[in-house]
Amino acid sequence: MLGRFTRLLVATAQGYRYASNSASAKPIARSLRRSVLPDGPWKITEDKSHPLAHRVSKQMSIKPVTAITTSESYDLNKVIELLFQKGYQPVNLIPNEIVTFKYFYEGLQGDVMVIGQNGSVVSWGFDEASHKQHILPLIDGARTNPLPQSLYESEDLDYVEIESKEEWSQISSLVNVSGLEQSFIKEDLIVVDRTSGDKDMLDKAAFSSGISRSTMLAVLERNMEAHIESTRSFTELLSKGNRLNITEAEILKSTGRLFLMRGKLNLYSELIETPDLYWSEPTLETIYKQVSRNLDVPARISILNKKLDYATDESRALMSVLNEKKSTRLEWIIIYLITVEVCFELHHFYERFFGGKPDAHASLQE
Repeated sequence: MLGRFTRLLVATAQGYRYASNSASAKPIARSLRRSVLPDGPWKITEDKSHPLAHRVSKQMSIKPVTAITTSESYDLNKVIELLFQKGYQPVNLIPNEIVTFKYFYEGLQGDVMVIGQNGSVVSWGFDEASHKQHILPLIDGARTNPLPQSLYESEDLDYVEIESKEEWSQISSLVNVSGLEQSFIKEDLIVVDRTSGDKDMLDKAAFSSGISRSTMLAVLERNMEAHIESTRSFTELLSKGNRLNITEAEILKSTGRLFLMRGKLNLYSELIETPDLYWSEPTLETIYKQVSRNLDVPARISILNKKLDYATDESRALMSVLNEKKSTRLEWIIIYLITVEVCFELHHFYERFFGGKPDAHASLQE
């Protein structure tokens, strides 16, 4: 397995090329949280929600890492094809899972990682505005079941790259961590170790997988909230004893959406478990789990499953009410039919015994 990763790292180091056609891109508005200095590095201007990154940025170069989920998944073969057509040199960093390439923009450079199964793109060194305007359109045609742009989910953190022992000492004192010289995340800051050759690319891949896990989960959370909001009125009608203005077909569609959401969360993806790749690499597994804990992914998955349980129970209750109404209606139909049948029988009985016999006295006279 280690040999496999060594080959991947060598391929990554040899395969990276910078695309020259990105240098002429038009400037865009920057994120309010970050600004670009004339000489290139990113600087945290002011953000009370990112205190650690703000403190570190006073002494070290801080850059943004942005993850955006745009679809259910990406066709990685199509991603590679599109990037080659546009002059980039993509590398299949982790076969069938992650494709990465280098990107230039206005003197800045960074790594971009496409997480196929999560339908996410993670850019290292670019803010959300640049990410949406310039990076996502490069591989737009490789999306499977794409989301409308208004439903994109994003996550942005900050990171610093450590390239020497001296920088390790500096960052250790700034974040109050001692004796740790490998990539890690603390609070709002990712620390990437670049002192071990090209291993930083796999570390970034593990961070990217963890962050994209959060954005993919956010898509499902948004869908769940939309479902709850759409069915809230029916629950209120039930609580007031009013008549439900919903059809069986609508409830079946609602139930189908719930099963699909539950499947995407628990069956069709690796959201609830650690990907097989990281089980064989303790360092990468640690990074992946650190990011998940930092972004509250396990707790959010548990809460989402509980909401799915509630929504499923609600759907069953609505279906039960409709079935009971249907059963009651059928019972009344049967009662009406029996009543009509009884009326016919009474009419026949009357005709046989009262209206159908000839007059006996008249027949004797004849």
